[in-house]
Amino acid sequence: MKKYLKYSLVLITLVSFYACSNDDSKQDEIVAPVKDPSITIKLASEFAVPQYNVVEIAPEVTLENAEGKTPAYQWSVKVTSKDGAVKDSIIGESKNLLFITPKAADYVLAYKVTVDKIVKEASAKVTVSETGKTYTAKALKLIDYLPAPNYAMESYATKEESLQAVQTSLNEESSVYLGTFGGYIVTAFDHTVVNAYGQRDFIVQMEMGSATVKYSPVSIAVAYDANKNGKPDENEWYEIAGSEYYKSTTVKNYELTYKKPNSTATPVTGTLSWQYDTAYLPWTDNKNASGNITRTNTRRRSNYYPAWVGDSYTLKGTKVFIPTKDVSDGAGTSYNVGTFDWGYGGIKDPSIDISWAVDKEGKKVHLPGVDFVKVYVPTFTALGSSDLLMSIFKEVSDLNFPKK
Repeated sequence: MKKYLKYSLVLITLVSFYACSNDDSKQDEIVAPVKDPSITIKLASEFAVPQYNVVEIAPEVTLENAEGKTPAYQWSVKVTSKDGAVKDSIIGESKNLLFITPKAADYVLAYKVTVDKIVKEASAKVTVSETGKTYTAKALKLIDYLPAPNYAMESYATKEESLQAVQTSLNEESSVYLGTFGGYIVTAFDHTVVNAYGQRDFIVQMEMGSATVKYSPVSIAVAYDANKNGKPDENEWYEIAGSEYYKSTTVKNYELTYKKPNSTATPVTGTLSWQYDTAYLPWTDNKNASGNITRTNTRRRSNYYPAWVGDSYTLKGTKVFIPTKDVSDGAGTSYNVGTFDWGYGGIKDPSIDISWAVDKEGKKVHLPGVDFVKVYVPTFTALGSSDLLMSIFKEVSDLNFPKK
């Protein structure tokens, strides 16, 4: 009995020892408190830039205890509304800011970085100076022009002659025929049109037609002169992705080659009275399709083809489907023509937001502004006796140009 009691006491002692040891180890496991994210901002206090020029403001932002968390950035500047109230206007939501403005003044930019509920703020002053130049709201400088076939083709002998004539038309605020698919005009502003945050930036004016005369909407591409060489380089072009851009009926990278009509060929008349020559102007595309543009009876004395381009030429762009309907019981004498919702010229609201620009893969890009605008015809269809559905260009203007 004593021996049993002795072993029992030893066992109790050992159990008590290990139990205490386990309790002590649990007490030693101290869980560190979760630290809130911390934000540090280094931002230069002052910047200087001439009006219509871009200054890049790149603050140094350091985040601690923010693993897996995405910071939110916001730039704002105080503006005075029409009623005299001063309020903060958001001008950017990225880490860095490309700041550009048409008005010479001192601007205080507020910068805010947010991670969860932690907010850090900083500010910088930007002094925008006058350039001493006089600017105009319209893009009046012609960079390039090449019309697609149309019944109002001018008989210029050389491209230089055509460019001189079109430049005169721009100066005199006259219209310029672009023709059918791919016909284009490229114009330049005398200043950079600012990509204003959250609002439309420029407008593309076209001839709008009437109940009986129909014109096609136009697509738009833009370029910002990043290297300041005074011309739109190939890698600087971006397309405005309007309401039709992502639709399944839209064809990207479309190419259409027009061939010079044979002036000695006998016209191939059609079954309808207006079909003067159904084999007039051959075309092929990069989708293995081909056909002919019909010369209508009304335009049988007109030349549809630009004489200065040689035996054939190819025009490129995004081809957009436009609904048309023959409402003359198949006679081809009257058509209804659809339109596009937004992001094009020649529609109800032809104002454009530079923020709609996309690259060749259709990904959005951020441009501080644009210096060049290309307007081109994205549709390829005919309206029977009314001839080709084409476009007529009028002008491009800066919507936010400062009023005197």
